[in-house]
Amino acid sequence: MHAILFLTRQCTLKCSYCYVEKHEKSHMPIEVALKAADLVLEKSVEEKKARISFFGGEPFIRFDVMREVTDHAEKKAKKLGVALKLHVATNGTLITPEIIDWIAKKKLTVELSLDGVPAAQDANRPFNDGHGSYAAVVKHLPTLYKKAKHLVAVAVVSPATAHRLYDSTLHVMDDLGIRNFVPVVDYTAQWDEAGLYTLKEQYEKLAEWYLERSRTRKKDLFYYSLFDAHIAAHIKGGFRPGDFCDVGRNIFAVAEDGRIFPCVRFAGKPERAAGFVMGHVDTGFIMKKCHEIAAENLKPRTNCQGCSLDGRCFTYCPCLNWDTTGEMTTVPGVLCANESMLIPIADRLARELIAEKNPVFLRKHYKKEIEPIDIV
Repeated sequence: MHAILFLTRQCTLKCSYCYVEKHEKSHMPIEVALKAADLVLEKSVEEKKARISFFGGEPFIRFDVMREVTDHAEKKAKKLGVALKLHVATNGTLITPEIIDWIAKKKLTVELSLDGVPAAQDANRPFNDGHGSYAAVVKHLPTLYKKAKHLVAVAVVSPATAHRLYDSTLHVMDDLGIRNFVPVVDYTAQWDEAGLYTLKEQYEKLAEWYLERSRTRKKDLFYYSLFDAHIAAHIKGGFRPGDFCDVGRNIFAVAEDGRIFPCVRFAGKPERAAGFVMGHVDTGFIMKKCHEIAAENLKPRTNCQGCSLDGRCFTYCPCLNWDTTGEMTTVPGVLCANESMLIPIADRLARELIAEKNPVFLRKHYKKEIEPIDIV
């Protein structure tokens, strides 16, 4: 089971596309955080594995709480015989050598928000006073990348930065050397035909880069989600409801007041999502509500019926669907448009590299020597 803890709603940045409602003084008390850790571990005894993710706001604002929860959870997991994985989603602005050493010691997976080149990062991820955050984020990045067991960079692509996606990808993966990069389109934004055309142009350029890198850097395994995730979906036989966010059953988010929500976007907007509360850390899960949410999530997506790409698309995230359309099973139209552009390109790449018996591609997708890192 996977628990995501909203340690704080306070943040060092004011990202233009953030889906978390900000309350500068709203922090999760240590008592709530410890109860949330106990809850996920006790519910994971049968499966014998659990995951705790620290989220915000910027969770390293509460580094003291994070350390205490981690120590407590490690001891309890050992006592219960549960294998525990730890994860943090951070904007990177508060990273210090001390924090990096702690991350390395505790073997946390780090999901670093990094939109790419300075112009893209600074356009959408400024500090609260308006100045850009790129320099602060990359200040300790070489050391973090060297010491962290797992590091994935996650970029949000908005209409304002879509034209920089190619440059940002090459900057993150070639210049900064990060091998696991996950660009995510901001589906809550207002995309028009021109913006989508820009994305397609960027995807076509990136396809050539992907082929060149796969062919010339034969010892360099890398994961680029825009293509690799869709290729992996085809290899495994497609995605189905529950594959992304198994809400109501195997994933939940705990708001700072202890209320339990299906996932982060629900907990990020707690008043709007009041009808989706699944329980409280003081009293446990409301099983009837959990079953209702799980059953809704496992339904087919209403606007995917008969589509040839059904099962290949990332239409099965109920949190994104709810946040954009108001329904867990209704997919935003811009997502459909984007996937219909992207999947044929990914398929073409796979066909070419399989025909060539490309060693990087075959090791990545068939020998599983590099795996995507789950993101919150």
